[in-house]
Amino acid sequence: MASTEEVLVERAGETLLLTLNRPEKLNAINYAMIGTLLEQVHEAATDDSTRAVVLTGSGRAFSAGDDVKGMGTPVRPLTPGEHPVGAMQQALIRQWFWLRKPTIAVLKGRCHGIGQDLALCADFRIVGTSTVMGDMRARRAIPVGSGGTFLLPLLIGLPAATAIMLTGDTIDAARIDQLGLATQVVDDDELDGAARDFVAKLAAGPTKALGIMKYELRSNLRHELDRALALELSLLDTPVEDRAEGARSFAEGRTPVFTGR
Repeated sequence: MASTEEVLVERAGETLLLTLNRPEKLNAINYAMIGTLLEQVHEAATDDSTRAVVLTGSGRAFSAGDDVKGMGTPVRPLTPGEHPVGAMQQALIRQWFWLRKPTIAVLKGRCHGIGQDLALCADFRIVGTSTVMGDMRARRAIPVGSGGTFLLPLLIGLPAATAIMLTGDTIDAARIDQLGLATQVVDDDELDGAARDFVAKLAAGPTKALGIMKYELRSNLRHELDRALALELSLLDTPVEDRAEGARSFAEGRTPVFTGR
């Protein structure tokens, strides 16, 4: 399996395990990582020997989200007028969301931004007691471009999603479970075993039939994800003066002072 330094790729029987591996950055996701994930999810989709896919993070976090200090360079040349978020982040969200194999996100610590959106795309979420979720982009006036405005209200309803997204507040494992986002909640030191047992049961099932059922379930949402991603992309570069203050305040480690413009 083709591991990279920042995404570890392992095989456990018929399960593909993908591990975000930038623990010193709380597994903040850059374009190189997205490129590896795109390759691996594509291979999983076409490989009959892969019957389930697990996505997790090394160290003390699942993922803090996009690496706002530097995403790097997209792994392929962009066509004229193509937005890098559409070419990279949204391509990964689409591919992961529509993968016709059971998918499991194993969560601990921070889970925000595109990290949260990838977790929401998974069929199942095994949640450690240290897990903290929440879409914190509003705190820095960062636009949403990886499907969060569709995925979160889809799973927990519009009022709860609005409260989380517009305030930038976080939720702990108990609240994650209460909102129905957790398939299981276990102590962090039991996380690997719980995930291993859960995915082994899935991988031993009729995974092709499950993939068809998964496709039907998601297709019956009338492909709203594609419309949501297109809308997010169309608004991504809307001029917002506060966005620059959000970036400055993050880099300077201070509370932003917004003007509402």
